[in-house]
Amino acid sequence: MPLLSLLLWLALSALPLRVQAAPTPSSPAPARQESAPSQATPVQALAEPIRIGVLATRGPALARAQWQPLLRWLAQRVPDHRFVLHPLGLDELAEAVAREHLDFVITNPGQSVSLARQYPLAWLATLKSPAGGDNLAIGAALVVPAQAPYRHWRDLEGQAVAAVSENAFGGYLAYRFEAGEQGIRLERFFSTVQFTGFPLDRLIERLAAGEVAAAIVPVCQLERMEREGKVARGAYRVLDDQAPAGFGCRSSTRLYPNWSFAKTERASPALALAVTRALYDLPADSEAAMAVDSAGWTVPTSELAIDRLLKALDRHPLQGPWWQAAWHWLRQHQQWGWGALALVLLLGGHHLLLQYLFNRSQRRLLKARHQLEQKGRQLAQARRLAELGELGANVAHEINQPLSAIANYSQGALLRLDRLAQDPAQAAAQASLRQALEQIGLQVQRITQTVNRLRARLQKRPPRVEPCDLPTLVAELRPLLEQMLAPLDVAFTLHWRGQPRRLPLDGTGMEQLLVNLIKNGAESAAQSVAKRAAKRARAAVHSPAPPPTQAAAQAPARVELLIAFEAQRLLLEIRDNGAGLRVPATELQQAFYSDKPDGMGLGLAICREVVESHRGQFSLENLSPHGCLARVILPVPPPEDPASATPTHSPTPRN
Repeated sequence: MPLLSLLLWLALSALPLRVQAAPTPSSPAPARQESAPSQATPVQALAEPIRIGVLATRGPALARAQWQPLLRWLAQRVPDHRFVLHPLGLDELAEAVAREHLDFVITNPGQSVSLARQYPLAWLATLKSPAGGDNLAIGAALVVPAQAPYRHWRDLEGQAVAAVSENAFGGYLAYRFEAGEQGIRLERFFSTVQFTGFPLDRLIERLAAGEVAAAIVPVCQLERMEREGKVARGAYRVLDDQAPAGFGCRSSTRLYPNWSFAKTERASPALALAVTRALYDLPADSEAAMAVDSAGWTVPTSELAIDRLLKALDRHPLQGPWWQAAWHWLRQHQQWGWGALALVLLLGGHHLLLQYLFNRSQRRLLKARHQLEQKGRQLAQARRLAELGELGANVAHEINQPLSAIANYSQGALLRLDRLAQDPAQAAAQASLRQALEQIGLQVQRITQTVNRLRARLQKRPPRVEPCDLPTLVAELRPLLEQMLAPLDVAFTLHWRGQPRRLPLDGTGMEQLLVNLIKNGAESAAQSVAKRAAKRARAAVHSPAPPPTQAAAQAPARVELLIAFEAQRLLLEIRDNGAGLRVPATELQQAFYSDKPDGMGLGLAICREVVESHRGQFSLENLSPHGCLARVILPVPPPEDPASATPTHSPTPRN
């Protein structure tokens, strides 16, 4: 056991002796190390190649020609590593970084800001401009043909231009920002902006083909193509050149930092340090520097100007939708958010309350206005009725005296005729005179009854209802109707339906009802037929042979009366072939309303009053193709014998 402890102590004591024997940084190097050449020591030996992605703005072939000399320089300065170049487009390069397929990235400043804000990249170096040695070399040039009439970018208003991409920094974005600071929006200023995509040479090709008036290209693109012999020198020019003196290229915008070299997480810090030293050691006159139109590499430059540009164009990768910023602010200031919500709800509730009160007041005002209008109409109607009542009373009083005298004269004449009846020679003349005097007596009696009915109405007395024989009443009215319709040349037809019987009716009112309705229908039919005849006469002047369809339109004016005796009602229908109703029926039935030039507006009002006094229904409606139907339905008691209520066939119409 003591021997085992002794051996363990000796082993532990030997360890620091071996560490002290190791060479220190200040100690001289072994002879093998002194004989080694003075070049960069390999950091690590990787089995996989070192992948460097580069933005190929002019296509993969030109990208390899430009950047392959730099990879050869890195292979010399960082031995035991194989560097492989991957020329990629704008979107392909971003996807390769996202998938971690690259170790290093070379791209323009716009994409460098976008990638750095989304992925863990470390920027190692920035290209130096050959003019002055600074690192400002990225911008946009507005190129037009040399013979074009444009002298300023404002001369291109309404023209078509070409650009590589709406996301390309060295070109469209730089020029869009420049125009935006002057209050101009390119998508509205130019008629169209055609995005051609990479390679950049397509822009000049579109311009040469005359497809666009101008092209927005990266700075030095035109000069590079002139050196390569792809375009003739002096064939194109740049508008609004604002490049600094001695820059060597023309630019239509301010300049921004040059291309940058960045490391991804795939590359180790030691390898990144070795690559960075190699980049800084690149001579300005080397093949690798001249191939990319640079004076070598320098330390990374601030990207503040690029950040401001992307933010102004709403293209910055850290910029989100406005609602995200608002939500973030609300989460940090919840008390203000709840206060604003409460205020909105309070204002909304106040608005709804005001709207409710306004609607209620509006409904009340409209209702009051409607009531006032109705009261006004009723007052006007009452005033007219009062005037009519006074006038009717005076007329009834004054007309009774001449009617009495006429009746006395007709009775006296009849008595004298009775005395002369013994003379046979005068028998025929006496009979004719007797008939005329009897008709005078009947009409005087009708007028007296009408005046008495008007007086009863004015005195608010109910109408006098007596058993009435309608066939007899119509027969007594027939001479009056024929005399009234003869000047109008209107045919009158009477139809009966059902078994006639005596009904409790206001005989005088029924006479007024029938006479007014038949008279209105006859006048309307006569006027309508006359108008149609005049229209056909005018049309015949232009077309002597009228079409057959006009024959049916030449029917004479007519009025038809149907009287139907039913079980518990009396139906009266008056049809005409006139023009029909031109205004609503409710207005026509109002007193003192008439659509005739010389009408008083009392006929249909009297008809409505007669029907209402019998507790019946009165309606007016248009017929097709023309005409009007007046329908009166009066409730009547059923017949005493149920068999007599059975409808019979209509007798032959009487004209």
